[in-house]
Amino acid sequence: MENSQEQNNISREKEFDAAAGASDNAPEEDFDPAADRAHRAARVQEIKRKRKADKKAHQKARRKKKRLQRKKKRRKINRLSIIIVVLVCVMLGAYAQRIIQLRVENRQLKEQNQQLKEERKDLQKELKNVNSDEYIEKRAREQLRLVNPDEILFDFSDDEDKNDSK
Repeated sequence: MENSQEQNNISREKEFDAAAGASDNAPEEDFDPAADRAHRAARVQEIKRKRKADKKAHQKARRKKKRLQRKKKRRKINRLSIIIVVLVCVMLGAYAQRIIQLRVENRQLKEQNQQLKEERKDLQKELKNVNSDEYIEKRAREQLRLVNPDEILFDFSDDEDKNDSK
């Protein structure tokens, strides 16, 4: 059993030396140049395959990294777009509220203007009548409680006030 283990160890060392290019340590009688060339060619092919596989893996990793970067950039752009849309909506809401407020104020001012116009018309009519005898007599009776010399003034306002207070 020990003998077979020694033989396995020796064969492993030979394979290792051949793979490492240390074939000059091997005995001359075991050296086969054709086998060595074939072994080296196979080793070169294996190295090329590994390099090619590593290159593909590296390219794939780079593509994946770039794809993730583009995705992150799109997310940033989407977030920025959402923020801009929200800000625009808030601003439009504020402007709409201001417009509504101005319309209400405008309507109130128009109503006030209409009332003032009516009051102005009434005052203009009154101004035309101010110098007439009828107007002066009417105002004297209402405001100053004056009467003509042949008239008697009856004042019932005190009786109504007493009745109201009871």
